Amino acid sequence: MMPDFEEFEAMIRRASPAHHPAELADDLLTWATGVLDIWIRPWREAFDFLRKLPADDRRRLAKALVDRYHSAAADSADRTNALTFLGVVSHGLPEDGLSGERLRKLDALIGRYSFGYGMRFVSFAEAELAAGRQLPPAVAAAFRRAALDRFSDHDVSAVAKRLTEPVLNVGEAWAERALAELPGLAAPWRRLLTHATTATAARPTARWEKTGRKLLGETGADTVRAIVLPWLSLVGRPRTLPFRSGPGEPDHNHAYDPFNANALRGIAWLLSFVPPHPDIAPALGALVETSLHTVPTLGPRNPKVAGAGVLALSRIDHHTAVDELSRLAAVVTHRGILKLINTAPVI
Repeated sequence: MMPDFEEFEAMIRRASPAHHPAELADDLLTWATGVLDIWIRPWREAFDFLRKLPADDRRRLAKALVDRYHSAAADSADRTNALTFLGVVSHGLPEDGLSGERLRKLDALIGRYSFGYGMRFVSFAEAELAAGRQLPPAVAAAFRRAALDRFSDHDVSAVAKRLTEPVLNVGEAWAERALAELPGLAAPWRRLLTHATTATAARPTARWEKTGRKLLGETGADTVRAIVLPWLSLVGRPRTLPFRSGPGEPDHNHAYDPFNANALRGIAWLLSFVPPHPDIAPALGALVETSLHTVPTLGPRNPKVAGAGVLALSRIDHHTAVDELSRLAAVVTHRGILKLINTAPVI
């Protein structure tokens, strides 16, 4: 059934949630049959309309949806659809009693590299966030990866922007090490790592560099070097939380998590801002090589991270950086990165 927004709105007004919430709950489930998990604009408009209903109306409708959830057969479409609509209407309302059920549905994202548009997942996530709870780390990671997909839906991206914890995506050895150490580090470290995840361009802007240098001043540049370099030594290790690949899907287990890859780019740039040290250049060189390792069906792991490592080396005023660029020029075969190495304006 293709929902028509004007008809949908008329239905809600006719079956007023203020006077006939049970009837409206039944009508919503009828409309949802077969189409709720397919993204089409009328459903977004319809959900927005439901969200804007008065709080008392949404409370009555939420109670009716909870009743429908419990009366529906286990694993039935009506039960899942009732839970989805409940997530839409429960924004700002007291606990609806089905948070555990929403979390169990969101658990389906654990081990998934990404997912296409799924209003159910968005609805469940929004309801949890509206209640003041963070999503489970592995679920948050899936939303962040999905948001970075060039075909990402606006609603998925909107949820991802609200995810502040954890700072990095779980599932990679280096990120797990960083997250484990973060509670014992000074407060500016969280801001520093958050800033690193915003490294989405080919090179740092003046504003990005200014903020990075300020944060390095607050954390201590030498301390950053001593703590971060051991993290980089873990990049490329087997995932701590393997992905499940479906039929015909590429195996991303040996690639970088794209959200964490941005953080690696930022960390490489930050290392070029700290005082030169002989340990930095080899660590960046190893990052370049690891990032160019070929992954079956996917190609090089992450040329963008490799490029960030080359850029960082070119900005370090130390003979070890020049030596490392020369070494890389002799072993790198990736044309784009080799060109960056050969044209790098070494300071």
